[in-house]
Amino acid sequence: MIEQGTKGSLTEPEKSIVKYLVQEGWTNQNIQALVNLERPKTINFGRISGVKDDASIEPCSKEKFDQYLRLKRSFDLKTGLNSFVDERLIKSREAMKLAVSVFNNPLFQFRAENFTMLANVAWTYLALEYSAQNDLPLFRRNGKAISLSDFISNNNCPFSDGVKSNLKALIKLRDATEHTVLGPYDEEWVRIFQANCLNYEEQIIHLFGIRLSLSTEISFALQFSGMEIGQVTKLVKSELPAAVKTINADIFDGLTEQQKDDLEFQLSVVYTTIESSKSKSAFQFVSPNSAEGIEISNVLVKHKPSAITHPYKPSEVAQIVNAKTSKPFKTHHHTTAWKRHKIRPDGDSNKPEATNIDFCYYNPTFKRYTYNDAWVELLVSEID
Repeated sequence: MIEQGTKGSLTEPEKSIVKYLVQEGWTNQNIQALVNLERPKTINFGRISGVKDDASIEPCSKEKFDQYLRLKRSFDLKTGLNSFVDERLIKSREAMKLAVSVFNNPLFQFRAENFTMLANVAWTYLALEYSAQNDLPLFRRNGKAISLSDFISNNNCPFSDGVKSNLKALIKLRDATEHTVLGPYDEEWVRIFQANCLNYEEQIIHLFGIRLSLSTEISFALQFSGMEIGQVTKLVKSELPAAVKTINADIFDGLTEQQKDDLEFQLSVVYTTIESSKSKSAFQFVSPNSAEGIEISNVLVKHKPSAITHPYKPSEVAQIVNAKTSKPFKTHHHTTAWKRHKIRPDGDSNKPEATNIDFCYYNPTFKRYTYNDAWVELLVSEID
């Protein structure tokens, strides 16, 4: 299989492909379109002309061209993935989609067992691909591929502590539920599963790009089935069987309350009931800063700042402010602004995470600051 070049110039194998296409009567424009399809770095028109005029370049065989054409036609134009070169990521995404689909399907009975198994496969392929791209170990000393446990134990693992805790719980659940009769207690661990899905979405985007997001292909809501208040009360008060209690003891053993409350470990959503007509939603989500939110008492709202809540890099903030105000705003203006408002520490601070999370978030994995829409709006209001 002919590999694609990663620079603005053609590799020798690509030159032989171009020469073959010239020989077959393809136009320069069509050749350029084919070569540039999902190529990491595109080539300009002159590269084609250069090959066309170079008599020393030999065309490839028809067999080689057929292989190249098959490679090009195997790209998923939505994700950019190719089954010849991105097998791990393709399998990882498919495993996670299957995990969510199985858990959300009311026709299946062994949902916890299936979800933990498939989600482990998804994360393992993700870990293997990251390892391959970053020169980390892919195999153990015995020649077998590393496990997910091996990866999260590696000092170079890019995951946060919350994500690691969630994955350790997932691994324990997979081992504990495999071929074990537990009864209908899948919802006992739904918060861990939900956090696992959201963690996966965030990590695959950060590590491999926004095109690999699953959010447009599948919902991550793990079976939020409607319940009457009486049903919820009964579920909370029900006595768990000894086997389930043993599993939970193993999962939560050694974790602090702060670690248990980490939304990357297990997701918590608090609902408040309201009087409403049958035509209205049974649940209402209210911002804590709104007039309605202030009037509601005893409602716990926990914010977990992340790269999802604070998605913008400084250059992106500058671009958005420029677009909204039509006035010059560059990154040095942005630096002046965050210093003036004191929303983050200076670059030499020994506490880089000490930010004002209303506007700024420090990502410890990538060691960078990102900003949210509230910060953009504040800057826009000051300029206008």
